[in-house]
Amino acid sequence: MVGSDSLEEAIDFLAKSLEEDDFDDVHTEEVPNLPNWVREDDNVEIIEPRHQRLNVLALGGCEPANITGEVVVIRDLDDSKFINVSGKIVVTAQQFKGYPQTVKYRQSVKLFESLGAIGVLIKSVTSFSINSPHTGSGAEGARIPAASLTIEQADMIDRMFQNGEKIVIRMNMKSHSENHTTTSRNLIFQITGEKFPSEVVLLSAHLDSWDVGQGAMDDGGGCAAVWSALYSLKQLAKKNAAFKPKRTIRGIFWTSEEQGFLGAKHYYNTHKNDTNETFYFVSETDTGAFRPVNWFSHLSFSGDQQHMKRLDEIVHLLNRNGILLGLMNNPSQGDVRFWAKDGIPSVNYIPDKAIDYYFYFHHTGGDYITIFKDGDLEYTASIFAVLGHIIANMDNWGPT
Repeated sequence: MVGSDSLEEAIDFLAKSLEEDDFDDVHTEEVPNLPNWVREDDNVEIIEPRHQRLNVLALGGCEPANITGEVVVIRDLDDSKFINVSGKIVVTAQQFKGYPQTVKYRQSVKLFESLGAIGVLIKSVTSFSINSPHTGSGAEGARIPAASLTIEQADMIDRMFQNGEKIVIRMNMKSHSENHTTTSRNLIFQITGEKFPSEVVLLSAHLDSWDVGQGAMDDGGGCAAVWSALYSLKQLAKKNAAFKPKRTIRGIFWTSEEQGFLGAKHYYNTHKNDTNETFYFVSETDTGAFRPVNWFSHLSFSGDQQHMKRLDEIVHLLNRNGILLGLMNNPSQGDVRFWAKDGIPSVNYIPDKAIDYYFYFHHTGGDYITIFKDGDLEYTASIFAVLGHIIANMDNWGPT
């Protein structure tokens, strides 16, 4: 996690490994003034009508507090307009309707604070649980304690509340923000183009993670796939000159994605006025580096129709080689959104497992390398290798 020694040590390790793989221009670029939040021993428990310790994870940005209060349950954010939450601890009990539609609950802490709530417990943003809380951003800037709660326990509290029981909870939260910000680094490496080195094809993933689990799925697997894609192209170019790219294929591992794409934003702002290079295409994998096994898998695309047509040709090439993949318009582009907003053709890889399965483990202690099965990383790397190779060499890619 940003601010941790383990993240910076991982960046150092990867930079050394990329240099050993003989990539061009391996370097890091500092990203200053990042949030410096630390998870501590947080304790949340029901004390009425019976004693029960709750399984929670503090939300990013949560500040320390020790409060006791009566519970009010909110099933729908619109209900907060009509239910008095003043002086109460809010427990949300929303239905999961897909991550984009449901994550707003985790981001509602300041809303409930403005309505007078003294604390918030958010039902974890997932469709499946084995009593596992899911952390994430959401409490930044709020002065009340906030944590995620497991599906099972949120639903239990909801049932008790609907039955008219008085529920009292104590929240003893010790997680906190340090008094000073922190600095991390983006990690950059590339295969320099033979003919047009200033024209850049970007493949990316983010290296930071939350502090629970390994962060293997979110987004270590994405980094591994991007690394493998560039490494494969580099090795092929040694054997066959046809694989030497005309344009530069650049890999970037972003930092501080989990705090709001801050690493990518800083890189964009630092380089947006550079006149010595142009981004021709940008991409990211951050919804699990899983093998596509059905037609729900797709590249989420932002750009004009000309570039969508070119990408559709690449997708059909992948299809002919046994990779199930579609292409869909979607302005939501994760870390590479900043270039997409400038009209640069952009894709995010969305495997079919990203629709639901990914969120079983997302931001939990269960995010371990064992989530991936044989072929997952290899197929994801293949998709990005094909994208990088073809676009870096395509004569009719068109202007951006």
